[in-house]
Amino acid sequence: MKRRLFNAALPLAVMVIGIFMTLVPLSVWAGPPALPPRPPLPSGGDGGGDAGWLVGATIELHVPGASAGAWAVVQWQDSAGGWHDVEGWRGMLDSSGVRRWWVAPKDFDTGPFRWVVTRQPGGAQLAVSSPFTLPAGSNQTLGVDVSAAE
Repeated sequence: MKRRLFNAALPLAVMVIGIFMTLVPLSVWAGPPALPPRPPLPSGGDGGGDAGWLVGATIELHVPGASAGAWAVVQWQDSAGGWHDVEGWRGMLDSSGVRRWWVAPKDFDTGPFRWVVTRQPGGAQLAVSSPFTLPAGSNQTLGVDVSAAE
């Protein structure tokens, strides 16, 4: 009895699976499609990538002779005079002592900001720049030179 029921149900199950596979688009079985190619986001200061497609500006720190592993962070000043790290604008200087960050249009002509250079994240302070205002328009680069006290 069980064998006859199984023999009758098997062709029905195969037929249901066949109909289901025919009705469901093949893309579901192949997995998710690859994302279309997109231009890279702004480099965020490492100098890589091409952010020219995106309207913005850059700030660039130059610390000639900085030691390997030197770290830089941009800080903003509040109305009470306190300085606070800018989230995302921190990182190691490159081998030539440079660090650059992309500036969004919404942040143009705001400030004051400053650069703080340390030996490593959370390490001894080597230098602090004078306060500055972010670039006022697109495709501008504000360069800030700082001498590190080794």
